[in-house]
Amino acid sequence: MKSIQWMCTKCGQKQTRTASTGRPMPGRCFRSKTGGPHRWVKNMTIAK
Repeated sequence: MKSIQWMCTKCGQKQTRTASTGRPMPGRCFRSKTGGPHRWVKNMTIAK
């Protein structure tokens, strides 16, 4: 099964999810100046 590691560009938090589930929920990024949502980008693709 293929997995994708997502990383927040503002705080660096990482989450690994299967490719079929898509991006993680935005949640709150506390390193953002206004406490806004995480901004997720693909960090790595893992083929298992």
